[in-house]
Amino acid sequence: MSDVAHIAGSIAAWLPQARWFAAKGAVTEGITVADMAPIPRTEVLLALVDVATAGGCDRYVVPLDRAADATLDPGFAAWIVDAIEAGATLAGREGSFRGHRAAPGAHAPSVASARVSPLGGDASNTSLLVEHAGRAFAVKLLRRCRPGIQPEVEVGEFFTRHAPWEGTPRFVGWLEYATATGESTAVATLHEFAAGCTSAWEHLAPLLIGGGLAGPGRDTILDIAGGLGRTTAEMHRVLGSRADIAAFAPETVTAADRRHEAEKMVEHAARVFDLAAARRPMLPAAVSAALDGLLARRDAMFAAFRKLADVDSTATLIRIHGDYHLGQVLLRLPSLEPLVIDFEGEPGRSLADRRRKTTVLKDVAGMCRSFDYSLRHAARGGGPPYDAAHLRLLETRFLEAYRIVARGHAWWPADVAAADAILTVYKLDKALYELAYELANRPGWVEVPLAALTTPAARARPW
Repeated sequence: MSDVAHIAGSIAAWLPQARWFAAKGAVTEGITVADMAPIPRTEVLLALVDVATAGGCDRYVVPLDRAADATLDPGFAAWIVDAIEAGATLAGREGSFRGHRAAPGAHAPSVASARVSPLGGDASNTSLLVEHAGRAFAVKLLRRCRPGIQPEVEVGEFFTRHAPWEGTPRFVGWLEYATATGESTAVATLHEFAAGCTSAWEHLAPLLIGGGLAGPGRDTILDIAGGLGRTTAEMHRVLGSRADIAAFAPETVTAADRRHEAEKMVEHAARVFDLAAARRPMLPAAVSAALDGLLARRDAMFAAFRKLADVDSTATLIRIHGDYHLGQVLLRLPSLEPLVIDFEGEPGRSLADRRRKTTVLKDVAGMCRSFDYSLRHAARGGGPPYDAAHLRLLETRFLEAYRIVARGHAWWPADVAAADAILTVYKLDKALYELAYELANRPGWVEVPLAALTTPAARARPW
């Protein structure tokens, strides 16, 4: 394991196929071990590797044992928990890995072994359930390393130190990599594990497949949608509650803000259209034809985004979740009380973009799009045919519950027409983000966001 060149060469054999590798389908032009440190009492090396492709160079965190991914090694998992809780430092060749505890408290590292199991399915990071020293934790390795303030850490500290909220699992701390020049990168986070929960996506799936809103689970489905609406608004209420903390202080929206946001959406759409055009030949004929229709309407979509600048709303901008969907919410069983997780933001966007204050309607749009995904997923999995009326019903129940809590707060548009106009634009932006994600990661799912962009109902919209 001491031969750095050998390690890099061995990683090259499997890294491009890793689920969390961002440059799907790209040919690696070189892998360099940027730094590494041996984990005490294990055979694991914690490495940072730089991977060059035609699209650029990205850094990833990879625990290794004989050049194989050692993420599930019990000793490694126990070390992460102890390092974060004790605020320990592990020296590497160039920098150091440092644990940080979110709230003050004493901790003595344990020699007890850990039990480790994967949490969740496909993801751009790796989440683990770690049972160690009589406690259970959720560990998340932030695989793609980006220097700067990580929203997951920043929001976790906010809920722990400044605005306690019971709608999310308690944030314990994080592990960072720091260079000699002071540059820091969060590489892992630690939360208390919420036992007795299932994700909202997983809980809804069998209900929707088993008849959906026309079946025996109708009332439960609608109750879940309403609970999500209330919890989402409570989350926004707390995130917008501290005007004395600069990173979370609500900001007054200006015409320049709206123009800037509109142009960012246009730029994002242009990148997605370019990706769609490049991937089109590799897709089934029917999907390629639908993409052709979408690409033919790109100018109309650009115009729709630019209409955002004309919306007259004084609702303030606040910090939000940023990547909000059914998979980011746990439901406590049997009460179905929601717990929101994963405040990292959309992995495809820069850290600065994820930390920007924006309208709460971005999160609202994300959940509405997730309802659409869940209904289409159920139809593909043997459930009832997709019905747009059922989507409208889910959205209505969610929004009604949301508005009860949000009404009167400065971050919620007082004008209904303005809220609807902003929501429509953010749904479109989210659908395009989903299209790019599926093109890069799950080509078999491309038709799901594509259907939302190209069906007759979609074409009837102003864009």
